[in-house]
Amino acid sequence: MQLESYATLDRQWTMLRLIPAEPQSITVAALVDGLRDAGHKATRRTVARDLHELSPRFPIVVDDSGKTHRWSWKKKAGVDFLPRLNASQCLALAVVRKHMAMLLPKSVLDDLAPLFDAAERELASSGWKDWPSRIAVAPPAFALLPPRIDPKVLADVQHAIARRVKLIAKYRSVGARAATRRSFDPLGLLLRGHLVYLIALTAENPEPRQYALQRMRETAPGTERCHEPQGFSMRRYARDLAIAPRGWIRLRLHFHARTAEHVREMPMSKYQTWRPIEGTDKVEVCATVQDDLQLKRWLLSLGSEAEVREPVHLRKEMAEEMRKALRAYDA
Repeated sequence: MQLESYATLDRQWTMLRLIPAEPQSITVAALVDGLRDAGHKATRRTVARDLHELSPRFPIVVDDSGKTHRWSWKKKAGVDFLPRLNASQCLALAVVRKHMAMLLPKSVLDDLAPLFDAAERELASSGWKDWPSRIAVAPPAFALLPPRIDPKVLADVQHAIARRVKLIAKYRSVGARAATRRSFDPLGLLLRGHLVYLIALTAENPEPRQYALQRMRETAPGTERCHEPQGFSMRRYARDLAIAPRGWIRLRLHFHARTAEHVREMPMSKYQTWRPIEGTDKVEVCATVQDDLQLKRWLLSLGSEAEVREPVHLRKEMAEEMRKALRAYDA
């Protein structure tokens, strides 16, 4: 009898974890499938009985307006049944909510809101309640407002990626006046600052490409299995996309002494040398680095504070970029 009670408790606890929070919902049939995947045998009648027994004791609700009943946790209810957050977890969540909200889609923030609220309640009754207000973050670059992403689009994209099925959506390319319906083979999601991209294949582009989620609408996960290139890696794709590596180089730069202090405190690599240039207020810094887009963007951001001396090909590229900028301002 005791073993039977443990089995019932385990099944019901698993079932409660399968139920999503509003506005999402789940049917009894889907719960039966989920329980079966978790190793529990249960009929629809058993699950329905469990739901009606547990609903008076837990904040779960049923939408019985349609032919098929759908079950959900009430909004902000789920965190009440998690282990209590400790001070470090609360502080981390409070800082994320205050300083990283711009980096997350609104739909993600909405899903995390109950956890953020629980952390703030815990902090309010502790000695750490003022800590989030004592921390400020200065953005490293000019910050743009994030684009609006339809929560349904994000949910459909995530579903298609997780289930490894095709995604049907209307997509408007940059510069196009109208969106066109396309079938995507989703490979993963890429976050670049405020932007969220679907990395996918299409009939028009059989190589992995980026598709911005804010330009998608009328999405729907398909039923057909999606295609994935053999050996494809999202991590490798993101790395190569971000830096476009061209190989290692020995970089020689001339810095104004004040600017060079930053490079002394935060070296470009482990293999960095430093020497003052006699008779000037400049410093020569040499380092072995990867020749990539990140390096080029960093050098351009320094403007006249740094001069590339070697390698010659990089010096020529930097000079040409600066000449283009000067022509634009002289026009």
